[in-house]
Amino acid sequence: MFKEVHKEKIKNKFHSTKIRGCMKKLLLMFALIFIVISCDDNMSYMEEMTDLQLIEAIANDPNKFEVDGVDIPQASQFVVAAEYYDYMLISAEISPEHGYLISMGDMALDAGDVTEIFFAKDGRKLGNREGMDDRKRHNKRCFKFVFPLTFSLGETSYTVNDYKEFRAAMKAHYEETGEKQRPAFAFPIQIQFKGEEEAVAVNSDEELKAAFQSCRGEQNDKKCFTFGFPVSFTMPDGSILTADDEEDLEEKMKAFYESYEGRKKRPRVVFPVDLMFEDGSSLTVNSVQEMKQAWRDNCRKRGNDDESEGGSEGSRS
Repeated sequence: MFKEVHKEKIKNKFHSTKIRGCMKKLLLMFALIFIVISCDDNMSYMEEMTDLQLIEAIANDPNKFEVDGVDIPQASQFVVAAEYYDYMLISAEISPEHGYLISMGDMALDAGDVTEIFFAKDGRKLGNREGMDDRKRHNKRCFKFVFPLTFSLGETSYTVNDYKEFRAAMKAHYEETGEKQRPAFAFPIQIQFKGEEEAVAVNSDEELKAAFQSCRGEQNDKKCFTFGFPVSFTMPDGSILTADDEEDLEEKMKAFYESYEGRKKRPRVVFPVDLMFEDGSSLTVNSVQEMKQAWRDNCRKRGNDDESEGGSEGSRS
C-alpha cells in the first residue's frame, strides 16, 4: 500500500508542470527584457555586491519565477553539465535583478538530496556561503531509494542492495571508463519520503522529477503576469515588431532572430504596455521605472501580497 498523499502530490506536480510550460517562454522573454532595461541602473550596485550578498538576494527575491533549464546562460549550463552530471535538474528560477537559482536532485552519491546552485546574470557561478562546498551546503533530504535498485551506466547494468553498493558501482564505472554519467534507472522504482514509513512507486524520470519538486512545495508555482496584446517591441535593427497574441509573438521573435545577422541584442518593449494578471486585472505601465515597480509590487510570492498594495505608479484595474 503506497502513501496516497505523496502519490497525489507527484501526480499533481507532474500535470501542473506541463500546464505551466506554455507560460515560461513568455515570462522569460519579459524577464530578459527587464534585465536589459535595468542593466545600466544596477551595474554599479551589482559590482559592489559580494557573491554571498548576491546569493542571499537571489534566494530571498520574491520576484523570481521558474524558467526552462535551456533558458539559463550558456556559461551556467556548462557548469551544470560538467560539475553536476550525476544530478537531475529539478527547476531553474530567474531573479530578474540578481541572477539564477538552479535546484538539482542528487541521483548518485547522496541520492534523494536537493542541492541549490546560484549564478549571476552573466552566467558566472557564485561563490559559496561560509566557504562551504556548494554540493553539500544546500542539501535538503527529500527522500531515499528503496533497495534493491537496478540501473544502468552506459551499456552496463547494475543491481545494488544499499547506498554503499550504489556508490561503489558509480565509482567503479568511472574508474573503468573515465566517463561521467547519470544512472538510468530500471523503472518502476520505489522511494520513501522523509518521515514516512510507506513507499511510493515511481514509474519514469518525469515522475522522479515530480517527486523532487513535491518536496519543494508550491511556493514557486505562481505566475506573475503576461502582456496585454497587441504588444510591440523595438528590435536590434531598429524595426518594430508587433504581435497579436502569445503564439504570434513567439513565432515572430523566432523568425526575426533566425534571419538577423547582427549583434544579438534583446528586444525592448514599446511603452505604454498593459500587464495582465491571473485574477483578471490589468496594469498599464508607461516607462521602464513603472515596469520595475510593477515587478516589485505585483510579483510577490504567496504570503507577501498584502505588502505590495499601493506601490505602483501604474493604475491596476
